[in-house]
Amino acid sequence: MGLQLIFVVETNKKCKSDWIYIKDTIDRFYQYDQAQIKFSPVYMDGKGKFKNKEKEISSLISQYAAGNKTNQSKVIFCFDCDDYDSKPEDAEFLVNAKRYCDEKGYDFIWFCKDIERVYLGKKVDDSQKKKESATFKAKKLIDAVDKSKLIVKAYRANTSNIMTVIDQYLSRK
Repeated sequence: MGLQLIFVVETNKKCKSDWIYIKDTIDRFYQYDQAQIKFSPVYMDGKGKFKNKEKEISSLISQYAAGNKTNQSKVIFCFDCDDYDSKPEDAEFLVNAKRYCDEKGYDFIWFCKDIERVYLGKKVDDSQKKKESATFKAKKLIDAVDKSKLIVKAYRANTSNIMTVIDQYLSRK
């Protein structure tokens, strides 16, 4: 039986920054059989568009199932918390996104306040996100990330629940 993990991320296909941090996290902290695990990123091109990806998700699931009837897929949505603590609309967005994931049986990963603050410790301008993520990968900066910041249960600045979610599917090194 194979397992496909579908990561639905906020960034777009051109930038791919979110996926770079997520894949580096998987490669750094987890062991997995490449023949049994497939990673499929889906790019939202903006967090507000998360409900528009159902067709693409369904297509990935059916394509993977067609390869082998025992293959399974898990969908994992990844969101930045943004200013959840000072802007009611950001907090409300997270509540609605989490509810959507719960109703669909999807996992919910959050990055507080955004993915760059979790991995780089700083806010990054939109125009620099692609460059910063490429530098992160090239310099193997994942090795400097404190994994205790990636297993947090409640929103807190510069932290995430990413490893708590991935632990359900992959074994740590």
